[in-house]
Amino acid sequence: MKKIIMFIPVFFILISMIIACSIHAILVKKREAEERAEAERRELEELYYDQNTAFALCYEPKKRFFYHGIEDGDKNQFIVNIYAYNNAQSEHELSIDEFIDYISEEYDSEGKPKIYSQPSNVKKYIHWYNTDGQKGKVVHDYSSCFGAYLMEKGKPNYWEMSYEEVVANLEEFQKDPEYIAFMNG
Repeated sequence: MKKIIMFIPVFFILISMIIACSIHAILVKKREAEERAEAERRELEELYYDQNTAFALCYEPKKRFFYHGIEDGDKNQFIVNIYAYNNAQSEHELSIDEFIDYISEEYDSEGKPKIYSQPSNVKKYIHWYNTDGQKGKVVHDYSSCFGAYLMEKGKPNYWEMSYEEVVANLEEFQKDPEYIAFMNG
């Protein structure tokens, strides 16, 4: 009988220890899952911030951490940005249609954010724009030169034009001899 009486407290202690270890393991796994989710959220926010900055999809810094589609952005500005990019480097050309197709939906057909599977040309543009801090200046200088060209030709500012007008004027702008001289140094 003494053995049974001694066994019962030992048994309860063992069960208590097993339960305590199980609870601890569950809490550790829960904390790890929360930390992973937080890291994934931060990564997604950083990707959106870089994308929104590079393509002028959102001008409010606090809102750049979230998805912004084509309807949220300054369509004429990102067209000019893409032309500036294609003019500044010749390794990777990004088409406006490719970008519009990509940015027009937040999620892919499987329900995952499209930002995780960016087309390579979109990814290269974002990297180009956000690397070394000088690419924003390249885009700004290109935009300023284009704006001066439009003013010189007696045309409205590009942000007042339709998409088609901006594209047509950018094509003319890039063929203009004064523009070519400016861009070549």
